[in-house]
Amino acid sequence: MVFPFNMIRLRDISLIFIFLLSGCASFEVLRENFTTLIPSKLDHFYFVEKGDSVWSIALKFNLDPQSIIKNNNIEKPYIIYPNQKLTFNREINKSALVSLQPPKQWHAPLNGDAKPEITASSWLIYKQKQGEPIHSVYAGKVVVSGPDIPGYGNLVMISHPDGYLSLYAHCDKIFVESGDEVSRGMMIAHVGNSEASYPMLRFQLRKNGKPIQASQLQF
Repeated sequence: MVFPFNMIRLRDISLIFIFLLSGCASFEVLRENFTTLIPSKLDHFYFVEKGDSVWSIALKFNLDPQSIIKNNNIEKPYIIYPNQKLTFNREINKSALVSLQPPKQWHAPLNGDAKPEITASSWLIYKQKQGEPIHSVYAGKVVVSGPDIPGYGNLVMISHPDGYLSLYAHCDKIFVESGDEVSRGMMIAHVGNSEASYPMLRFQLRKNGKPIQASQLQF
């Protein structure tokens, strides 16, 4: 039986070829392993789901939110709708980390000698008392303020010059609103435990949508 070529995807042809070469290997294992090697730019569009925002999608796929806005002609106040089709013009890499370049004079997000007790690959996690003040690490504009993105609790997200974006998750009280201009070192919130098991500040810095290695962050 002959199948029209357009009914067979290139990915499936490649999977069949690898399966034939492997002999005893499990097809499912091969499929999973091979899928991780496929450039994710094959998924060059995304259909908006309920509860999505430009910022949550940017966090999910490690994209620059401004590129999503620009590529899809989204106008202020940047509202998107369920089932809306968004296109991306670059590869999506959920595990990508970038280096901190060029260096800036970042202000510490917490007062005094507070040091993160947990350092994940791209997050600094500070265990602090409820109500401790949180400061903006650099001058910029607030783009998210509140429980807008599930999993982060009360979140403050600030856009800084040169493509930098700072995130302050699990806050208690927030003293800035979306659209506010903030200065370096300005108090923006209090430490809290919103969507967290204990009071903490979960902090991340991004460059052009990609997380910066937490080990490189120095204040």
